[in-house]
Amino acid sequence: MKNTMKGTVPLVAVAVVAVMGLTGCGSKNKPAADPTHTPLSSASPSSSPPSTPSPHKLPKVSLSASAVANTLDPCRLVPQGEASSMAGVSYGPGKEEGTTLRGTCVYGAQTLNVLMVFVVRAASGQDAQSGWNQLLAGAKQAAGQAAGMLQLSPDSSIGDRAEWVELNLPQLGIAGRGLAFQKGTVGVYMIDEVHGSAPPSRDAMTAEAQTVLGRLP
Repeated sequence: MKNTMKGTVPLVAVAVVAVMGLTGCGSKNKPAADPTHTPLSSASPSSSPPSTPSPHKLPKVSLSASAVANTLDPCRLVPQGEASSMAGVSYGPGKEEGTTLRGTCVYGAQTLNVLMVFVVRAASGQDAQSGWNQLLAGAKQAAGQAAGMLQLSPDSSIGDRAEWVELNLPQLGIAGRGLAFQKGTVGVYMIDEVHGSAPPSRDAMTAEAQTVLGRLP
């Protein structure tokens, strides 16, 4: 089973990146935006959270759309109190990561409940749509290969477009729920991965997404 789980790690990573609804976050020679320390390759249902996978294992995605410098802070878009309320745990301050093109905020790093928030800004609405379509196509392909462990579904009621991600690895005690949504040129992706418990409900994530949409330009 361990070998099977390890084989799904790149597929899950591809899908997590792909459903961000974010554009231009990579080039032909650089890895796409990584899902920080998604702890799947060495997870154990009864042990503490495993370590971060090596960056070279993350997928490369070639995008034609271009991103622009991002000044939106994901830790402000989803502040500590709201993150804690949505996830049903008490988080400390979010850890800011990412690059000048992709903002990243991580809550609960190295715990059994890790919430990650990503934000990217495209050069235009057309670029945003193009990038989303490219990434979503890759995500659907990866989800199909993941044999039911990863499911994607669209949601037309959130922003300009949105996509849900459902992750279920019962053999490892891992579950996750993510929501990617877009408004104009901005794409936001929230995903909560938990060990031994349930991720936030869709209602809770939808409510937070609506709040975040109100903060976007």
